[in-house]
Amino acid sequence: MITRELDALPKRDVYRILTSLVIPRPIAWISTVDAAGRVNLAPFSSFMGVFGPPMLVVTLARRKDGSLKDTHQNLRTNREAVVHLADLPLLEALHASGAEVGPEVSEVERLGLVTAPSLHVAPPRLVAAPVALECRLNREIELGPASTLVLLDVLTAHAADHIWNSEYDCADASLWQPITRLASVAGPNYGALGQTFKLGASELP
Repeated sequence: MITRELDALPKRDVYRILTSLVIPRPIAWISTVDAAGRVNLAPFSSFMGVFGPPMLVVTLARRKDGSLKDTHQNLRTNREAVVHLADLPLLEALHASGAEVGPEVSEVERLGLVTAPSLHVAPPRLVAAPVALECRLNREIELGPASTLVLLDVLTAHAADHIWNSEYDCADASLWQPITRLASVAGPNYGALGQTFKLGASELP
């Protein structure tokens, strides 16, 4: 058994170790709009759902100079976002949207992604994404000088027809392959949901 005391390690080493162990990580592909109405799109893999009340939690890191990234700045300005979950056909576009570009550049336009108006928020949703969750900023929790925990209230959920189980009125994980983030030290840095299993009732939520 390999043991590492994280409080004795540099921040970069801690990040490398934890992201290699806590896997797979879902990816929040977030669209926001800036004060000029330009659409920003970026992926974030420090992300999870909270299911009562319906919320999403995302960690937004700052740039090396300490300034806010576009997604964070837009959330502070407009307090609205759409969080998408992508599947394998969207992997290249999702990866490309993580490139550092100026705030005047819309990743949606640069990548030729088609959008549709949201019902309750200003940022549009991606037509090709199997899942789109319209959200409003609930609060921010500063985790230190380099990152902020953002809590988003989920207002509306959109799901593609092909992932939906009409009998249970919810998405079926066996019907699609959501992209996940893996460690990038060695080997692939993405994965996708593969084989699924059905067992009896348990105490897990």
